[in-house]
Amino acid sequence: MGEITLKPKYDGTIPVECEVITPDTFEGKSKEEISALKVLIGPEEHLLSDIFEISGDFTGKKEDMVIKIAGNAGNVKLIGFQMTAGKIIVEGDAGYHVGREMKGGDILVKGDAKPWAGMEMEGGLLHILGNAGDHLGGCYRGRWEGTLGGTIIVEGDAGNNVGDGMVDGKIVVNGNVRAFCGIRLNGGLIYVGGNAIRAVGVEMKGGTIVVAGNIKNFAPGFVSTGVVNDYETGLSGLALPGKLIGFNGDQAFFNKPKGKLYVSLLENYDLLNDELPAKERPIEFQGDALKVILNTGSTIEQGRIIKGGNKYSHEYLEVCAVCNMHPEDYILLGKPEKVKVTSENGKYSVLVRAQPNEDVLRRNVFIPRSVWANVIVDAYSVSTGSPIYKGGIVYVEPSEGEILEAEYIIDNIYR
Repeated sequence: MGEITLKPKYDGTIPVECEVITPDTFEGKSKEEISALKVLIGPEEHLLSDIFEISGDFTGKKEDMVIKIAGNAGNVKLIGFQMTAGKIIVEGDAGYHVGREMKGGDILVKGDAKPWAGMEMEGGLLHILGNAGDHLGGCYRGRWEGTLGGTIIVEGDAGNNVGDGMVDGKIVVNGNVRAFCGIRLNGGLIYVGGNAIRAVGVEMKGGTIVVAGNIKNFAPGFVSTGVVNDYETGLSGLALPGKLIGFNGDQAFFNKPKGKLYVSLLENYDLLNDELPAKERPIEFQGDALKVILNTGSTIEQGRIIKGGNKYSHEYLEVCAVCNMHPEDYILLGKPEKVKVTSENGKYSVLVRAQPNEDVLRRNVFIPRSVWANVIVDAYSVSTGSPIYKGGIVYVEPSEGEILEAEYIIDNIYR
């Protein structure tokens, strides 16, 4: 077995683009040839030997080769880019894009990995003993085909957008994840051993997601398929809770989605709200304000007005400055004519007309995607486009006053 050791000696703050660090590239090269490989620091070319002290056995085939980075490589990007065989061991942290587009072999990161680890993988194993950043196993922005195969294991936590656009393969995060885990999932498996913050599986149409902990701010486009035992899921080799709630989705985006979402029953009992007697449904007030989940979007008619209409018209205000809520929640609030809807952090609020609607789930509200919704929606965006307008916490309370015109909001609040 040929083992090559790279000892980092670059301590600059600008990341080094080192896609040459793969068994495929090193195979058949002498120490001098490997030392002379080109890397980039910003726009400037450097030699690999400027970044690392290089030593070891240079005679091995790529299938048997082990490349060991003996130290912290948190400022080294693209380690293992498109590798097909062999093994890379990073003794410390790894920089952006570790294992990007890898097709085979193994990468072991003993520390943390920065964002886009395992991006658009096709095969192999990426094992991270620490934490991973955003877009683990994800895809380029503006493109929705992420991981195509292979396995990613993270022993710690991961950031936002785990497995975004994933087509196939397996991602296991034994800790917690942040928002939009499995967004636009097409296939494969994502397992989360801990908790998830928001909008798990939103826009998914295939594949499977398992969350063994709690989901905060559950996305509304999932329909429960009932409580199942762990062995009924058909999944093996994972630390599954004994009982889980099964869901199908995301039906908010697709008519017949094949996506499966399993969540711990013990940690997410409130997700069975509509199947519980009214007295058992969680009701949480903050002062006079009812805590609910905000969802936005539009019907065909609303869409016609929102996208093609005049935002300064009376029709726009009448159709879009409306907070739809379940009749029981409407009664809880005292059947108000108007309500003030406030963001979770308390910084933003908007006054809109209250309207009971049987199609809205209890402890949820629906405000058409519009100027009024934009005031309170979470600005976090998963791409260069609009934020995802689903799953955020807001507080709703009866209020008096005048509903602000769109023109006033645009001129005085947005700016």
